[in-house]
Amino acid sequence: MKQYRSAESRKQLFVRKALSNSCRGRANFLGRPLMRLVLLTAKLTRTHLLTNSWGIFMKIILKVSRWLLTIAVTAVLSVTLVIALGDRRMSDLSPEHRITLEQEFDASQERDTDWETYRTIEQKLAVELDAKIDADRRPDSLLDRYSEDSLTYPGNFTRNWNLSYELTAASPKGVAVLLHGLTDSPYSMRAVAETLVDAGYNVVVPRIPGHGFAVGALLDGRWENWVAAVRIAVRHAAGLPGAGESFVMAGYSNGGLMAIDFALRCDEDPELPCPDALVLFSPAIAVTRLTIISNWHTLLSWIPYFEKSKWLSILPEVDPFKFTSFPKRAGWEIYKLSTRTYKQLKQPSEAAKLPPILTFQSIVDNTVSTAAIVSNLYSQLGANGSELVIYDVNRSSTILQLMDSVPVDPATWLQANAPLPYGVTVIRNQARNGPGLERLSLAASETTTTTIATNMAWPEGFYSMSHIAVPFRPDDPVYGDGSGVGDGERRLIFGNMAPRGEEGVLRLNSAYFLRTRYNPFFAFQQEHLVDWLERL
Repeated sequence: MKQYRSAESRKQLFVRKALSNSCRGRANFLGRPLMRLVLLTAKLTRTHLLTNSWGIFMKIILKVSRWLLTIAVTAVLSVTLVIALGDRRMSDLSPEHRITLEQEFDASQERDTDWETYRTIEQKLAVELDAKIDADRRPDSLLDRYSEDSLTYPGNFTRNWNLSYELTAASPKGVAVLLHGLTDSPYSMRAVAETLVDAGYNVVVPRIPGHGFAVGALLDGRWENWVAAVRIAVRHAAGLPGAGESFVMAGYSNGGLMAIDFALRCDEDPELPCPDALVLFSPAIAVTRLTIISNWHTLLSWIPYFEKSKWLSILPEVDPFKFTSFPKRAGWEIYKLSTRTYKQLKQPSEAAKLPPILTFQSIVDNTVSTAAIVSNLYSQLGANGSELVIYDVNRSSTILQLMDSVPVDPATWLQANAPLPYGVTVIRNQARNGPGLERLSLAASETTTTTIATNMAWPEGFYSMSHIAVPFRPDDPVYGDGSGVGDGERRLIFGNMAPRGEEGVLRLNSAYFLRTRYNPFFAFQQEHLVDWLERL
């Protein structure tokens, strides 16, 4: 049965609804502005808190940054100080380490310097060196390169190969400019120069500034001076007979780097010819980034107490045509030049400027990066007829078991990376149990290798080539095996020196004598070079 509310109950319900609507209206009327005020206040509060938080955060960041910077600077200074204190244990500096040569060429003189003027500068340098090196106060040693009675005095050879020179072909069909390496001299390119002359090239071999006289001159060496001297030599070669037919540049170590640098930039000067081919021997395409640290010495080496910190090594200068000591500044300069060249090579349009390149390189090299020759140079080249020749280690040698890390077999690498836009030739053991060698070749754009037996073999005791050995023939009268010295001729042969005795006695460590100094396969290299040039 439906129940109906009474009149009283209906009235009360009406009153409650009315009161409820009235309160809701008042709430809407008063609450909205209040809510807006609350929200605005919260927003302003949040903004203020965020601003304060960001300020606090930035203060923390700055404090941490200053703290980290202080630690970094302290660490650098501490490491530098420790190294500098360690450097003081090196041998005492001799006059040749402190001499600076005022007559040396620098890049600012390039416009006013031709080839003959450059050679005149060298004559002035010789006079200046004689004036600053007191011959009467030199040590009584048959190995002192600055003593006239020494076996290693450059003036006692058929010519002073520390100076720039040129060789002339009978019937020239081209010209060549050859560039030596860091701490070396034009002598290091002698065998290559004679090879190219026999092949019909007029050859120009400049002395790179800072080299050939006092090793201290390398403290002032700058890569800008080096490349300026290269341009002077090229301008001279461009005026020789045969220049219009073919122009070849060859470089050893840092000289190889300078040859690439020139080839990348030759089009910037309309007076300079660009090379038709590059031939590189142990090229310094890249050096370790640790050479950056080598320039830290400037933080302390200006203090006389830490003067030795300018040097990576201080050794007696016993070699007639190569500095034995090594200044850190020279390493810094080659690092800067290699970095500039690398940046260009990474640009395809720049790398496309390079002509065909032939490189001879040992698979193990303690001076430059063999891997970088592939990754930084050859991988940037197109199919332009370039070739890479690799000398593998002697894998039949028992000494191989003493290596920290045996290099990967080049054949394995070729199989994994073929085809390549350039050719590769590997000189390697024909068998694991014998010193006989074979040629493993992979032609450009091919996937199958070929092998050819040779009459070459590793000499007894050789376990690998070395960075310094590649451009020297076995009968070299200074760095060879002794076969190039006549009977009765007084000469020190660095290539066959093998002193034995107690360790820690000699001023030159055992590594100096153990390192391979000549290329036992130079005859192959010579023939391969000439054939490659003929095929271009």
